[in-house]
Amino acid sequence: MADNKGEIFLSLPADREFVLLARMMLSGLGMMAGLDVDLIDDLRTATDECCDCLLHQPVAAERLELHARVEGNRLHCCLNAIRAGGASDLPMNDLEITRGVLETLMPDVTLECDSCGVGSIGFSLPV
Repeated sequence: MADNKGEIFLSLPADREFVLLARMMLSGLGMMAGLDVDLIDDLRTATDECCDCLLHQPVAAERLELHARVEGNRLHCCLNAIRAGGASDLPMNDLEITRGVLETLMPDVTLECDSCGVGSIGFSLPV
């Protein structure tokens, strides 16, 4: 898929039970873009890792937002934590472990952090 037809936006509750929806949406976009089965599996694993990281921050997320698009010859994805403002009762993820796992799966990874923890994780890969 060399054009810009593939674009998705998904907003879901910040609950582990809804991560499957994000995985399915990105897998479908990856299939439409022509990714092979191994890369789609990496995409699912990266989505799990991103969501797990965003759900385990000092300030609780109220929602997770997924923005993904195929542009040119790359699939770009960004997951954002929309914070509720309350403290999280979950243990914080180790940021370096998250970055290490994501960088073994995706060639281009960015994590945006502030005083409340990780708020956004982006990655892209060639299609």
